[in-house]
Amino acid sequence: MSSILGNPSNMNEMNELVAKFESEFSAFEKRYDDYTELSGKIRTQQNACKRDIKHYKMYIKMLHSKLAKIEPIASQEEQLQISLMRNSFEDKWLTLREVEDCLPKQNGLYLRIILGPVDVSFNNKQDKFEYKNNYENFKITVSAIISLFALFLYFFNSISLLDSIFHLLIVWYYCTLTIRERILMQNGSRIKGWWATYHFILTVEAAVMLIWYDFLRDMFPLKDLLHHHALVMFCRPSSRSYSEFRDQFMFYSFYILIVQCMQYYYQMGCLYKLRALGQRPSMDITVDGYMTWMSSRLSFVLVFLLSAYAFQIYNAYSLYCIAKAPYCQEWQPGVVALIYTFTATGNLITTLLVVKSKMALLNPSKRGFLRKKYSTVFHSDVSGVASKQYPEASESAKEK
Repeated sequence: MSSILGNPSNMNEMNELVAKFESEFSAFEKRYDDYTELSGKIRTQQNACKRDIKHYKMYIKMLHSKLAKIEPIASQEEQLQISLMRNSFEDKWLTLREVEDCLPKQNGLYLRIILGPVDVSFNNKQDKFEYKNNYENFKITVSAIISLFALFLYFFNSISLLDSIFHLLIVWYYCTLTIRERILMQNGSRIKGWWATYHFILTVEAAVMLIWYDFLRDMFPLKDLLHHHALVMFCRPSSRSYSEFRDQFMFYSFYILIVQCMQYYYQMGCLYKLRALGQRPSMDITVDGYMTWMSSRLSFVLVFLLSAYAFQIYNAYSLYCIAKAPYCQEWQPGVVALIYTFTATGNLITTLLVVKSKMALLNPSKRGFLRKKYSTVFHSDVSGVASKQYPEASESAKEK
């Protein structure tokens, strides 16, 4: 019997360990109960804050409408009070927006289709910032990999299976990018206008290119394997129309992704400075175009961007010619040509609008310098015209 129970001293030590474990586990259960209770309180407070935000937004709109009625008949002293009130309302509106960004919100249509009703809102700013940094790292890393892969395929075009992997990689990249961007928008990132839909269009283009190439024939070569011609199948092009456009597409993919990588580094530096000065929100991300917040010193990026847009137009023209050729029986060249035309037009219009808005912010002397620098009229011609219109001014200038 004593052999079964063991040494009494060892049993006493075991009882002490079990008692200590039971005590610590009870404390753990209480801590978990406190956590559950606190989570319920947090959810209740979040819902209360959502109701308050909706209420105060309506309140501010009502106050603005009342001020608009009072302003025309107000005295000069009252006008000053109205101006101070408006500034106060604007500050409170911005505060409401910041609080709203920190609260959970219902997913948009795209996230509801992809993820369902899963809550993708982060509860604190640190988690949001870490996810944003993860997005930026993912974007630059995969862009660099795809650009190098495209350059490799441009020079080595004998193994068609690599083309399948390349197109699948692009589809996966843009699908993942759109999902991550929607999660960032759900957490306060301001992605607006053209750039909010640009990657969706690129996803459709990548999917059409994948279908055009007929990747299933390379990934599942059952028929050719049965006839012992798998090696021949892997080394032949998918179609004549695809073969004509392939090298041009690979070089374009290399160029456009290199431009994106270059933009990434310059935009990250610019955003870092603006965030440090408090001029940009912490959740702003890099985009594939030229933005108003970019420094005027980064205007040289426009040269590469406009070259990329010209490349897109050239791609559209090349695909249009292929689609009209008698040997082309596929529908994909025409569709991809339309997509390139649409993206090039959207990119060009958006960029020109940004340049126009940045020019409007420049002071008159800076605008005059740029106008003189890039004018098509020679300086001597301008001087001649000026001397004819203002002879007195030209004579005084000569005397000086």
